[in-house]
Amino acid sequence: MGACVDEDNEDDAVASAATTKSATEMSKQRNTIDSSTNQGLLLRDQGKLDEAAPLLREALEISRATLGDRHPDTVTSIINLGSLLQDQDKLDEAAPLLREALEASRETLGDRHPETLACMNNLGMLLYSQGNVDEAQPLLRESLETCRETLGDRHSDTLAAMNNLGSLLRDQGKLDEAAPLLQEVLETCRETLGDRHPDTLAAINNLGMLLYSQGDVDEAQPLLMESLDGRREILGDRHPETLAAMNSLGSLLQDQGNLKEAGPLLREALEAMRVTLGDRHPDTLTTMNNLGMLLKKQGNLADAAPLLRETLEASRETLGDLHPDTLASIINLGSVLRDQGKLDEAAPLLREALDGRRATLGDRHPKTLAAMNNLGALLKKQGKLDEAEPLLREALQVLRSTLGNRHPGTLTSISNLASLLQDQGKLDEAAPLLREAQLEA
Repeated sequence: MGACVDEDNEDDAVASAATTKSATEMSKQRNTIDSSTNQGLLLRDQGKLDEAAPLLREALEISRATLGDRHPDTVTSIINLGSLLQDQDKLDEAAPLLREALEASRETLGDRHPETLACMNNLGMLLYSQGNVDEAQPLLRESLETCRETLGDRHSDTLAAMNNLGSLLRDQGKLDEAAPLLQEVLETCRETLGDRHPDTLAAINNLGMLLYSQGDVDEAQPLLMESLDGRREILGDRHPETLAAMNSLGSLLQDQGNLKEAGPLLREALEAMRVTLGDRHPDTLTTMNNLGMLLKKQGNLADAAPLLRETLEASRETLGDLHPDTLASIINLGSVLRDQGKLDEAAPLLREALDGRRATLGDRHPKTLAAMNNLGALLKKQGKLDEAEPLLREALQVLRSTLGNRHPGTLTSISNLASLLQDQGKLDEAAPLLREAQLEA
């Protein structure tokens, strides 16, 4: 009997030693996870994304191996790496991670947990960046509604969700629905964070861009100037958000016809973006496009064309043919080729853009209507008046009902149709349109 007791005690000792070793190993693994995560997040916050990535990958790999896929710390590691990849614009690599994180958070924490809401918001913004607005919108709506209910209207996460949904609605052309959201964000940020907080500056920029989209350039300009001045002061001249503000204000000044002020801003932004973000980054491509269009307005078509070709080629490669930015690049290059007299080269581009915008935005979206006008104007130049007329009539009819008679886009459409009717010899129908365009302008 004694021998049996001795044997049992030996087994207990072995088991205890194994448990101690296992606990020690687990502790080492957890320390590695924490260390890699902390270093990776610090590098991310310093803008050193390429250095941060391998550390956050290591943290996730060890978390999966030691804790399992559904452990809260693993889910946090998934979110950290997915968000970093999103910041690096590696959207196709980030998407499955953020989907996994949202699914795991819903399953383990529930739909109303703050971390679930953060996952929802992150995935929604990624889909938005990919141009997948139909899938992004319900996620951002759910995130905002739940944040309001669980965190309150003034919580920072609620304001972020409100801002994201407002920005998406703006880009969808749902300006009246977006406006109160972005105004609420700005008012609350000014009150709770102050005028120079980065979140306030982002809200100022977003509301300014909404007003710009509504054609209210005079009200938009001081907001965009405030945003840029604040970002230069707080974030520095080379920060991505400062460069984005530079691009926004440059675009507005360009649309105002203030090309002398717009040019240096867009050149400064593009030069810095090529260095800090790279030639293929979406913000670089946007600024490249805007500078190309400024050169077009200055009549410098020879310099504008290669910039716009570079923009389009990179957009097709990185974003796909139906992404909103790609479609804008198609239209812009097409318009330069048209102005160069290369009508046969321009025509297929402008047709592709119109087809793409009908497919992705619908027939009544302002950008679809602009594409209609562009193609109609080109067909008119080619002498294809009967083919151009229904496009220009459709565009004007919808612009009147959606944007009103005084919007710059409507006035352009009136002038385009009036000019075509003149060329067709329909002078009685053209005359009142020309008078209207002159009076409203």
